[in-house]
Amino acid sequence: MIRLRRSVLSVPGSSDKMISKGLELSADEIMLDLEDGVALEEKEGARSKIIRAFKDHDWGDRVRAYRINGLDTPFAYRDIIDVVEQARESIDVIVIPKVEKAADVQFVDSLLSQIEMNLGLKKTIGLEASIETALGMLNVKEIAFASPRLETLVFGIADYGASLTMPSSGVSGHGDAEENFIHRWHFPMSRMVMAAKAARLAAIDAPYGDFRNEAGLEKSCQQAALLGYDGKWAIHPAQLDTINETFTPSSEDIRRAQIILKAYEDVKASGEGATALDGKMVDAASVRLARVTYEQARRLGLLEEKE
Repeated sequence: MIRLRRSVLSVPGSSDKMISKGLELSADEIMLDLEDGVALEEKEGARSKIIRAFKDHDWGDRVRAYRINGLDTPFAYRDIIDVVEQARESIDVIVIPKVEKAADVQFVDSLLSQIEMNLGLKKTIGLEASIETALGMLNVKEIAFASPRLETLVFGIADYGASLTMPSSGVSGHGDAEENFIHRWHFPMSRMVMAAKAARLAAIDAPYGDFRNEAGLEKSCQQAALLGYDGKWAIHPAQLDTINETFTPSSEDIRRAQIILKAYEDVKASGEGATALDGKMVDAASVRLARVTYEQARRLGLLEEKE
């Protein structure tokens, strides 16, 4: 399944006002948060607000997601059972924070399977795993292949840096005020995206902390895109346009994808064994990438030809 995830906006699940506002914005995925964005005394009430948001609001084409509390807290199991049993097929994906081993994903998978069987749900709810610690990054290969429900790996830069006792850069710790970005984050970002793409998952970059620094955000988006990331979390509505623009395929990318796919179909029809374009061989990886680009363009209404 290829979901459009150029931008993922985190919205506190405890605020009806912010949820309603978020659903008017241009994010591809709205993630209603039960974890860091919700105070301890508001956890239970936030579940009810999230359930109403899934059932009563028009989400359009956005990915409908929510983030549970960590599996090492007393809240996570109720975050899954209460919300899924009541919101049911209105949920697309559940985000699991601070995933450190494949068993974390498999636990949520098993619990969801029991709920879905009990309720007779026809739709399978997907999962996103947030990699935020040294142990999680060490085990990211196994995590990526942990469950067929898994759709996405997400890089959590602030908690990852803290787990390595890195000196914080910027007030938020989310990569703002970075001068040596590549030196500090290139390895974990490359390791995570490699695991994601090997398992045919999407890879989403961490948020950029300074929402007033558009140039810094643009640079951060470009670096992530060059490493193979499909999108980026946003912590403020002002970041959405820049993120969406960076992770939208260019007209040249779309044109080339169409040419590659046509050449591939022509070769299949002719029974020949190889495809060449502009004097270069087109391999299976090129075709897969072209399909992803083409599907993104189709969903965004960027295709010039009529289908």
